[in-house]
Amino acid sequence: MVTASKPSDCRKYARFINRGRYRRLMVFYAATFLSAGMVFGWGSNDVAAQNADLRAASGVGDIPVFTDTYQGAEFCADGSTDQPCDRVPVDVPEFDASFVYRFLAYHAQRPFDRFSWQAFTALMAPLDAPDRQALWESFPTRRDLFADLNYPNRVCASDLPDGHLLLASYLQSTGDILIDQAGNFVLFETRINPVAADYIRANNLHMPAGRAAFAHSGQAIEFPTGHVLAGDNNADPNSSNPKATGDETATIPRSAPGVMGAQLLKFAWRIMPGNDASAVKNYVTRPARISVGADQTLDGRAKCLDVTVGLVGLHLVQRVASGNGDRWIWSSFEHVDNVPLAANARRPNSIITDDPFENGCLAPGKLDRNFAFYGGQLAANAPANQSVSGDMKWADHAPYARLPTGKPARSPDIVRCWRLFSGTAESNFVWQGKLDGTVWQNYMLLGTQWIGNPGGAPFGIGEVPRYLTNSVLESFMQDQSDATCLGCHATATSDAGQQSNFTFLLDPAL
Repeated sequence: MVTASKPSDCRKYARFINRGRYRRLMVFYAATFLSAGMVFGWGSNDVAAQNADLRAASGVGDIPVFTDTYQGAEFCADGSTDQPCDRVPVDVPEFDASFVYRFLAYHAQRPFDRFSWQAFTALMAPLDAPDRQALWESFPTRRDLFADLNYPNRVCASDLPDGHLLLASYLQSTGDILIDQAGNFVLFETRINPVAADYIRANNLHMPAGRAAFAHSGQAIEFPTGHVLAGDNNADPNSSNPKATGDETATIPRSAPGVMGAQLLKFAWRIMPGNDASAVKNYVTRPARISVGADQTLDGRAKCLDVTVGLVGLHLVQRVASGNGDRWIWSSFEHVDNVPLAANARRPNSIITDDPFENGCLAPGKLDRNFAFYGGQLAANAPANQSVSGDMKWADHAPYARLPTGKPARSPDIVRCWRLFSGTAESNFVWQGKLDGTVWQNYMLLGTQWIGNPGGAPFGIGEVPRYLTNSVLESFMQDQSDATCLGCHATATSDAGQQSNFTFLLDPAL
């Protein structure tokens, strides 16, 4: 049983060192131990902590005891309240871009995970009324923005009721199909905030000819960056809201207000089983219409399927002014009931091998709780995350995923290959506590990836932490050497062959 996640003596000593001129050296050595998997006080089977479903009392089972104090100013980007709020952060003011972060020390990640949670909760507000329209729903979708993308069945857009999503994509970025344990396809949707959408339109990047012309112009694709307004990026104890900080000496810089940068969101939605009311209440849900083309259906007829979908995964990508290389911050969230941790899961800074999963990600066997994407069909230590092969068709009723014969398709057992960084698990524990009593307590941050160093073997392009994947957005590539969000997207180009600033959005055919 894990009784403490961080020894207090080591912590006090590290804080003492951080005040002096040896701070950066201490960060390096502490991070070296962490990257090797020597995370103090964590056992090898802390499944509950790694799934971040940490609502039980301390001392029960694998639940770690987190001891850090989070000031109220952590929870709202402008420091105006001690609760999660609707103010979207625009930057990470603490980012020391002059320092090379080769590894991930415990506290180095905290401002980035704070940024992720602030952005997530602001986009989803109002948090106490999850059925009301959220900020992200006002953003155009990829199909709204790009003229060369059509819905498989255009009729479905006619008379779409207010508040309904119009969905069509059910292929992951790898071209794979994900089917949940109820036998239904998972659907994917990309949204673009107004800053990014305006940049795309202003440069005619929403048109094939415009992208070709831009590539030949000699200009680089540079999405707008977010930054805190001058004079607002340092915490001022005299002007801080005492209710928000709870401490007149709070030193947490505000990450808003400011100028918003480009923001891209990719959602994964699960079709909710119609007779499972208990499951629906644990998800953020939306009424949706699925546009299905004739070539995608079992009977060869185009369809519009009206369903209820639940949010199971989200990539939230935002460009900020601070940082090494002026890059993007990549945040990944998913539902706590998606998948279990792999039996051989590794820590996200496992850089000591080029092949971290030589035998694949292994199943933990049967478990005493239910998951949406894991049914325990595999024996313990059998390779999980096996992609579904063969032609798949839509039926007109659940289960929707069918073989050409009409039989229900097989639901694969999916596991999460990468463990949570211990600081991220603590952040989840604290934020879920703040969100207790709302549906949002059922979501967790998998990690926040950012560019911390110049890269080079074995440090990839410099992304920190080194690996990050989402079990429902990249289910079948988690064990690959390129299982890194920013590392993968560093290769992105437009369909005109131009480097496209970390997004595949400008190659709409993908």
